[in-house]
Amino acid sequence: MKALVIGCGSIGRRHISNLISSDRIDRVIVFTRNRNCLKDIDGRGKVETAASLETVEADFAVIANDTDKHIETALWLAGMGIDIFIEKPLSHNTDNIGLLEEQAKNKGISISLGYNLRFLGIMERIKKLLSTHALGKLYFAKIEVGQYLPDWREGTDYRNSYSVSADRGGGVALDLSHELDYMRYFFGNPIIWKVIRAKAGDLEMSAEDVFEGIYSYNGGFTCNVHMDCLQKNAKRYIRIEGEKGAILCDFIRKELRLSIDNAETVVNDEGMFDLNRTYIDELDHFMDVVEKRSDPAVTLQDGIEVLKLIKDN
Repeated sequence: MKALVIGCGSIGRRHISNLISSDRIDRVIVFTRNRNCLKDIDGRGKVETAASLETVEADFAVIANDTDKHIETALWLAGMGIDIFIEKPLSHNTDNIGLLEEQAKNKGISISLGYNLRFLGIMERIKKLLSTHALGKLYFAKIEVGQYLPDWREGTDYRNSYSVSADRGGGVALDLSHELDYMRYFFGNPIIWKVIRAKAGDLEMSAEDVFEGIYSYNGGFTCNVHMDCLQKNAKRYIRIEGEKGAILCDFIRKELRLSIDNAETVVNDEGMFDLNRTYIDELDHFMDVVEKRSDPAVTLQDGIEVLKLIKDN
C-alpha cells in the first residue's frame, strides 16, 4: 500500500516511522514544509517527499498538520476520493464539517480519527466490565489528565507549538480530548453538560490551560472531566463508582484496581498499557478499513461529537 502523510511535527514523525516499519506499506509520501522533517528517520528506501499534492497518488492519507488546517486538507483529499485518517482532534471548530460529511458520503470514502487510546488493551477490559454491569448501577466518574506543557515534547520550545495558540487549535480541551472520546466510548453521549475553559497559569499561551466539564446522563450518573497543562507531576486516570464497587485505572502507573464487595483485583500487565503500540494498531486497523471497506473503530461522527462536548450544549 502507498500512504500519504501531511504534516511532520512530533505526531507526524511518529506516524511516518510506524508506516515505514509496516510490512503492508510499500511507499510513504510526505508532504511538509519542514525541511528537517525526515532527519534521523530511517526511510528504508520507502520514503519520498512531495512538493505538491496535485499529482500524488495514494491508497490513503494521514492528516497530521496543525489542527486548524485539518478540515481544509481533508476536503481536498476527499475530493480526490482518498480515504483519510485524521490525527485528533477533528478540527478547532465546526466550520465546514457538514461539507466534509457530505463529500465523504458522495465519494464513498472512509474517514477515521486518531484517538489512539481506544486501542489500549486496558480500555477493552474496562469496557467489558461496564458492559457486564460489574459495578451495578453507576453513580459517578472522575476523569483527570494533567501534564506540564513545557515537558510534553522533548527538545522543543513549547512556545513555538500550536498547543499554545487558540487560533491554531491549541489549548488543553482539544489537545487532550482523548479523555472526552473515551468517556463517550465507555458511557455514551451525555444528555446535558456544562464546561469551563480557563487561563489559570503563567505559561506563554493564548489558549486555555485548564478545562472542566460536568456531563450528566440518564439515571443521575455524572462524569467530571478535568484537563490541564500545568501540573508538574503528570496525572492520567479514571475512577468509576457504582453500587457494587469501583474501578480506578491509573494510566501513568499502569495499574487498574477493581474493588467489588470488599474484594480487590489488581491488573498491572504492561502490555495492556502499551501506549506506543496503540499508534501502530490504530494505523493497522485503518489499513484494514481501506482494504476491506469495513467501518472504522473511530469514525468521523465520533470526532464531531467530541467537538460538541468541548462547548456548552
